[in-house]
Amino acid sequence: MLSKVARAALVAAMTLPALAACGPSGPQVASPIGARGATAPDFTVDLVGGETFKLSDYKGKVVVVDFWTTFCQPCVGSLLHLEKSYESRRDKGLVVLGVAMDPPETAGNVVPFVRSHGLTFPVAHDQQSRVTDLYNKKSSAPYSVLIGRDGKILKIRESFQPGDEPGIDADLDAALAQ
Repeated sequence: MLSKVARAALVAAMTLPALAACGPSGPQVASPIGARGATAPDFTVDLVGGETFKLSDYKGKVVVVDFWTTFCQPCVGSLLHLEKSYESRRDKGLVVLGVAMDPPETAGNVVPFVRSHGLTFPVAHDQQSRVTDLYNKKSSAPYSVLIGRDGKILKIRESFQPGDEPGIDADLDAALAQ
């Protein structure tokens, strides 16, 4: 028989990897990139289609940088909602960049995932973790950073649950109105 301490350690050891795959929950957390109002660090990343995305090219637009993995179930809901938001707001200046953080074991799933879910916004597979290290040091997923037209961080959202959509839409609309 296992002691209570040994049982608790075993449960924690089995649970933590599952939680790490999709990150901790909570609508907004402190970030390694700084507090709300900090200037978003510039980066350039290769997109899955072969192009490149440079954040500073989108100054004057509202940008969502969304971190996800193909094996994170909450990420699917978040990405599908971001796709709808992008489609309905891109003509108002919304840019969405999906940043896949899949490890080598699931890297081959990224492009089929993008296609099967009909994502039309730019998607990068951050294989060297360059963007992830700048914005999402814990590699939480889903995790999104909302950047205003002035290049300042407006909001950081860690997690996604059904019912979060109205809050996300309100944040996007407020950012686009500025």
